[in-house]
Amino acid sequence: MPRYLIGRLVQFLPTLLGITLLTFVMIRVLPGDPAQFLEGDRGDAASLAATRARLGIDEPLTTQFWIFFTDLLRGDLGRSFITNRSVSDMIATALPQTAALAVSAMLIAVGVGVPLGVVAALKHHTIWDSLLRLVALIGVSIPVFWLGLQLQILFGLQLRLLPVSGAGYDEHLILPAVAASFGMLAVLMRITRSSLLEVLSQDYVRTAHSKGLHPRRVTIRHILSNALLPIVTVWGTGLAGLLSGTLLVEVIFSYPGMGRLLVDSISARDYPSVQGLVLTFALIYALMNLIVDLLYPLIDPRIRFT
Repeated sequence: MPRYLIGRLVQFLPTLLGITLLTFVMIRVLPGDPAQFLEGDRGDAASLAATRARLGIDEPLTTQFWIFFTDLLRGDLGRSFITNRSVSDMIATALPQTAALAVSAMLIAVGVGVPLGVVAALKHHTIWDSLLRLVALIGVSIPVFWLGLQLQILFGLQLRLLPVSGAGYDEHLILPAVAASFGMLAVLMRITRSSLLEVLSQDYVRTAHSKGLHPRRVTIRHILSNALLPIVTVWGTGLAGLLSGTLLVEVIFSYPGMGRLLVDSISARDYPSVQGLVLTFALIYALMNLIVDLLYPLIDPRIRFT
């Protein structure tokens, strides 16, 4: 296990370096000038030059990258051009909000999608299977921004049951979590159905039924336990995607998470904030993939790390 973990970390280092370099270059080739954003239309050439010097963006790109990279090695993500706050502090403030939204969305997706996938598999070639497959198709087809707007109109403006914007760990989470969960719910439903149908055709399942075991015990002990690997894989990558992909949901619901912060930072050409947020998203993806890999031996004892 330790050798495996060290190997995964070593493999991720070149990826992290590539992401760092790519993000550094891409944010700077976008049209727009942070100094112009800060000074506004009334900024003259002298004030713009002074602002660029203060921000350090008048230096050659190689010098800027070296400063950024050496600071990163010390754990310093820099300070925001716009707020002058530490980027690490800004991420620490926004991350819990995004984590709460992503975990809530994943709980809805798992709690609804997996049981519906089980029902669809056990009732395959019936009307229930057809209806649930239609629901899954609709779920993966509906754009999240459209669904978010419809939820706001129905539950916020017409029924006045739930708030349509803001943040909190209460009713403010419900509509954004539902909007963010719908696509993942449909994916989990489909992958659960496919995995269970594959397991249902195995000889050991027919043997268990022929022994007279209770259908519920066969479903839990023999079917679900052997169909978990692809479900856990989709769950892990889906949670990582929710943590870094709630951008549209956070913008629609004015939710102050990392996605909203990334959009604002890109609009303002706030280089340090964008770089810090993208690196954080990359680390989240790497961490979730590692967690999924570590779960495999717990699910299937035949899997061993080499």
